[in-house]
Amino acid sequence: MTRTRRAFLAGIAPALATLAVAPVALAKPSPQDLVNQVAVANMFCIESATLALKQSSSSAIKDYAHRLADDHATIASSLRRIIARRSDIALPDRPDTRHLDLLRDLGALQGGDFDKAYVEAQRGTHHTLSLLLEAYARDGEDPELKAFAADAFPRFKALEQKAQELPLSP
Repeated sequence: MTRTRRAFLAGIAPALATLAVAPVALAKPSPQDLVNQVAVANMFCIESATLALKQSSSSAIKDYAHRLADDHATIASSLRRIIARRSDIALPDRPDTRHLDLLRDLGALQGGDFDKAYVEAQRGTHHTLSLLLEAYARDGEDPELKAFAADAFPRFKALEQKAQELPLSP
């Protein structure tokens, strides 16, 4: 890999982290917005965990990716069960463009460059999700999704904490 390409890829990590953080609305989200944000984050996190298992050079990051994939799969399943009984809310069928671009960019990285970008993306994603779910559990308008948010919040908070503990470089 050329030095220019390596410098470009190393410099992309901060930009990736910025992309991972979805804007948290000042007003409480609608039930559909909550479902969209959580479902897209679940898809992104599961796909990025798969990348981490292939591309990371860190055993700590690979261990985190295993836990992350398991927790997000459990939360995604719980959300699907809720939505399957309802006709007023739909699940998105794929990540949004921002998260697809982030997955593509992560896929272009290897080793330490990947590790740094991945950790920053997970820190941002889980911080945003924790804030969103905590707020919805407290102030949400839909009782069933409010209960879901209260149940999912501790898992996302734990994943956020674990991401904060991961090293940014090997």
